[in-house]
Amino acid sequence: MRDFRNVQEWHRGVSQSDLAGNTRLVLFALSLFTDRIGAAVWPSVGTLADRTGLSRPSVMKHLKLAEDADWINIKRHDANGARLKRNEYSLKSPEVGGAA
Repeated sequence: MRDFRNVQEWHRGVSQSDLAGNTRLVLFALSLFTDRIGAAVWPSVGTLADRTGLSRPSVMKHLKLAEDADWINIKRHDANGARLKRNEYSLKSPEVGGAA
C-alpha cells in the first residue's frame, strides 16, 4: 500500500485510475464522510446508494471492486448475528503498478 498525504491526493489518484466510472463515483461518495486525512468511516450501503443514485446491489459490487483494486479497506463488523452488519471503510492507495 502506498501512503497518501491527504484526501485531495487520494481523489487525484482515484480520478486518474482505470477504475470503472461507477466505482470511482462510489469512492468519491465514500470520501464525503471522512476528514481531510482519510480517517475511517462507516456510512451504510443505503446511504451510499442515496448519494450516488445507484442501487444497493450496485454500490456493494463497486465497493468490492474498489477493495479488490486496493483503493479501500473494508473491515466487516458482525454484531453477534445482528440483522444489520456495519462495515468500516478506510481509504488507501494501491501499490505503484498494482491493480489501480
